[in-house]
Amino acid sequence: MKVVVVGAGKVGETICQELYENTDIVLIDTNPRVIDNIFSMYDIQAVVGNGANVNVQNEAMVGESDIFLAVTNSDELNIVSCIIAKKLGAKYTIARVRNPEYHESVDFIMSSLGITGLINPEEESAAVLSEILKYPNALSIESFANGKVNMVEVAIDEDNYLVDMTLKDFSSSFDGKLLVCIIERHDEVIIPTGDTVINSGDNIHVTGSMEDLHKFYNSLGKIDSQIKSTMIIGGGKLTYYLITKLLKRGMDIKLIEVNMDRALEFANDFPEIIVINADGTDQEVLEEEGISEYDSCIALTGIDEENIMISLFAKYMNVKKCVAKVNRTSILKLLPQVGLDTIITPKRIIADKIVRFARSRLAAGESEMERLYKLADRKVEAMEFTAKENSEVIGIPLMDLNIKENTLVTIIHRNGDLIFPGGRDSVNVGDRVAIVTTQENIVTLDDIIKK
Repeated sequence: MKVVVVGAGKVGETICQELYENTDIVLIDTNPRVIDNIFSMYDIQAVVGNGANVNVQNEAMVGESDIFLAVTNSDELNIVSCIIAKKLGAKYTIARVRNPEYHESVDFIMSSLGITGLINPEEESAAVLSEILKYPNALSIESFANGKVNMVEVAIDEDNYLVDMTLKDFSSSFDGKLLVCIIERHDEVIIPTGDTVINSGDNIHVTGSMEDLHKFYNSLGKIDSQIKSTMIIGGGKLTYYLITKLLKRGMDIKLIEVNMDRALEFANDFPEIIVINADGTDQEVLEEEGISEYDSCIALTGIDEENIMISLFAKYMNVKKCVAKVNRTSILKLLPQVGLDTIITPKRIIADKIVRFARSRLAAGESEMERLYKLADRKVEAMEFTAKENSEVIGIPLMDLNIKENTLVTIIHRNGDLIFPGGRDSVNVGDRVAIVTTQENIVTLDDIIKK
């Protein structure tokens, strides 16, 4: 498979990093220094130039590409690049488009201009944030089986009754309706078995339905009450999409935005919310605006350090759920050490979605990848597949499959029913199957089997 990527920013680099081992990648960017840096790290080809230039695309042999991705910071350049690529013969074309003004024209742009898909980091991140707010006690949340199953990350402190419990006993305690599928222990990531013991200080990833996960939280003595209000700091594109989603849930929203013109725009677009023109990084402002009275605080300014400090202050003020947007991946490892629980990184979210699409094309005809999440500092992948008739796993009990190490089948979704499989369960045609693994290069469901 040949993939052409226009734009050597963080999204473009992540795509190269995730796909270069299984695909032929050509990277296009106008900055030769950035191109050289990525070229030196990964086995890819590179072309210096404007991705919307026909001659540059011809030099990159775009007409022979299976997937063309335009992920520069310019919406218009991305759209034009995809139009040209489609005319030259690229099979699939995807453009990163961030401006909310294009949101209502998505269907027209795709159908009329021949673009396969438009991806929006801010809109995708808003969807993730909206889900996060459903579980105030979870550090992170991922969804499977059309939202019927969620995987949440929970910190285990020394007073937790789960300490020293085996996962076999854990499963029995919840009638087999919950599954611990990942354990993060210091710098180690464990794909557990039934004999694995939960330790104090672990972060565990638990899979189950929303109803059963709420029961789980109640068992921990944590009231997982619904978040009904939020204070948002920073009025960017992500904020626009997030407010749109939260208003549909009837949430009480206050936005603090330092720029007067932008604050007025939000006040005009969303008369249902309270908009304050002030510096949301000022702790006195936050106190005056009653931050402690809100169920959640979401820091979405354009500066990572400001978002971190706002979230830490909100946590100090006993706000139930505190979330910070952090763009620079280099500082993500430091955040648990300073006590910050939940972060969101739009560039990673959109890069993971593109990688899932590319892997699905690699697996065409074998099994369709529905979901892909990078978890536990990206050391673990959680994936969901639709089992096809020609899959090697069909009809064979899991205990009889030679499944790769550190790989676990977590959920089988069959005709509306959820199965947390044991060794005697098997996969049927049409099942949606979720797995977690530390193995690399899992493209199809059959890739979980040792060859």
